[in-house]
Amino acid sequence: MSAQPAVRIRVLGMDDAELWDRTVRRFRDVVTDPAPFLADPSTVPMVATDPADGLAGWAWGLRQRHAAGHTQIQLYEIEVAATWRRHGVGRALLTEFLALARREGHRRLWLFTDEDNHAAIGLYESLGGLPSPHRDAGYWWQLDPAT
Repeated sequence: MSAQPAVRIRVLGMDDAELWDRTVRRFRDVVTDPAPFLADPSTVPMVATDPADGLAGWAWGLRQRHAAGHTQIQLYEIEVAATWRRHGVGRALLTEFLALARREGHRRLWLFTDEDNHAAIGLYESLGGLPSPHRDAGYWWQLDPAT
């Protein structure tokens, strides 16, 4: 593993349309208007940038109200650029996602992964993620231990 400069994790807002547009183009190769996504209060857009403001990774999710009344966040997508893999970028993104969910008072953070994505599963479990009891390749974090 070669030493690379640290990345900066940023939760994006309305003033970050250019950066979000660049991020979506880089990781999904699509052109879209970022304004509606960034304006939606349910979305959680996050990027990892290197010191030169290059894109090392991204994650995004959705805040949700559960039928039982509590709130939770689904981490919908997390990806690290190939040159930044195995340098802690995925861990940094997930750690910040968990911290944001706790700060906002959500009961749970959850995601789905592929059953054969062993690197991701290792990361999720190392940060306290538990396999879903529904056998659906999901992982979840119970953020409020009192419930």
